[in-house]
Amino acid sequence: MAGVRDEEVARFVETTGCDADQATFLLEATHGNFESAVQMYYDSHPSESAARATAAGRGNVQPTAAAAAAAAGRPAGQAAAVRQRRSLGLLALPIKVLTAGISVMTSVVHMTFSIAALVGDRVLPAAVMQGARGLVRSVLAATAEPPDAPAQAREFVAAFKAQYGDSHPAWLEEGWRQAATHAHQQFKFLFAYLHSPEHDDSEGFVRDVLCAPSIAGYVSEQFVAWGGDVRRPDAFGLSTRLNVSTYPCIALLAFSGQRTKLVALVQGRVRAPELLAALRRAVDEQGMLLMAEQLEQEERDMSRRLLAEQNAEYEASLAADQEREVRRQEEARRAQEAAQQQAAEEARQRAEEEAAEQRRLQAAASIAARRQQKAAALPDEPAAGGAGIATIRVRLPDGKNCQRRFGPGTPVQVLYDWVDSLEGFDSLNYSLVCAFPKRVFGKDSTGQSLEAAGLVPQGALFVQVHDDEAAGGQA
Repeated sequence: MAGVRDEEVARFVETTGCDADQATFLLEATHGNFESAVQMYYDSHPSESAARATAAGRGNVQPTAAAAAAAAGRPAGQAAAVRQRRSLGLLALPIKVLTAGISVMTSVVHMTFSIAALVGDRVLPAAVMQGARGLVRSVLAATAEPPDAPAQAREFVAAFKAQYGDSHPAWLEEGWRQAATHAHQQFKFLFAYLHSPEHDDSEGFVRDVLCAPSIAGYVSEQFVAWGGDVRRPDAFGLSTRLNVSTYPCIALLAFSGQRTKLVALVQGRVRAPELLAALRRAVDEQGMLLMAEQLEQEERDMSRRLLAEQNAEYEASLAADQEREVRRQEEARRAQEAAQQQAAEEARQRAEEEAAEQRRLQAAASIAARRQQKAAALPDEPAAGGAGIATIRVRLPDGKNCQRRFGPGTPVQVLYDWVDSLEGFDSLNYSLVCAFPKRVFGKDSTGQSLEAAGLVPQGALFVQVHDDEAAGGQA
């Protein structure tokens, strides 16, 4: 990967003692951050740093090669040599079979690697298993996803539900590569759980941590979740690719295919708060990867849209001549019809004008009659200063303000009668509205007294005119 220098790889190998492939992988996963890559390496190899393993409280510390040899009464170097020869002898046959390209034996070989790794983790020195895993990883990296990977995933999910219940992350029933593709398409990280039933910590970790509502809910919401049994080829292939050294193991992966990147790796048993904190920290620190990917995808989508728009414009320009011809023919047809329609249109307009004039005259007569009737029915205006007197000010639609006093117990209907009697006010359909507090005095309010309506000793209203055809208002 561009950006990881050979000097950094060599420095990493010298510092940790790992192989160059693993050094390159971890440096790429941390975007060239040497300290973070070293920390990730020691986090995934607790037996190589006792102080780190004790502080983190993860996994089981296995006896070193020297201690095992001393206990057996043999020199440490001799024991290591014997174990190394045995481990390479065990792994040589399946590796040769794979490299020979016998594809029909892929599943058998994967299972052989899985068994060899489980046995080797328990009986062989870490240095031997590290070399063996690097060799296996090189072979498996060239192989495609096992053809029965979806079936393996479904088998894992069914067994998981049967043993631990339904409170768990929403496992995707696909191979991990396809799951990574789904996550990539959704611009999410892939939460990959590698389950090893043979490890003592797996049972407690699943029940107390992985199935905890806080963890299961967060994982299902934030990630695409996938799980696999490392005894099966698909999950074992991923564990080998990630150089997993202890279980349970959780990995966060970004992207898919050849671009798949390791974002975070948690190995060994941790508590729910620690796992949740680690996941959130990984999202905070590495979320820019997905944001950048999403922006790139949006740019590609925009480019495709622009291209589509340009193609559409080009097609439109090609169709323009045909459209012009159609318009010319249409215009000719319309010209022939225009003379016939003109007379009918003029007759219709005259009828509408006559009807409008008739409506105007009727409205004017109705307003004049209403004004005269309402003015005659108004009670006398009481003198100012009396008890219960309401002083009402009304603003008309033309901006004119009118004021009048009303006696105690006067209903709201009288206000409408007074407004109807005002000169220059010609609306038939309107409502009286109090601006503050906002209240409309409609038909349901006309029987109220001014005092009950809150308009004593004074009130300020305005006229809200409705369309002539509206159903509301007071006439």
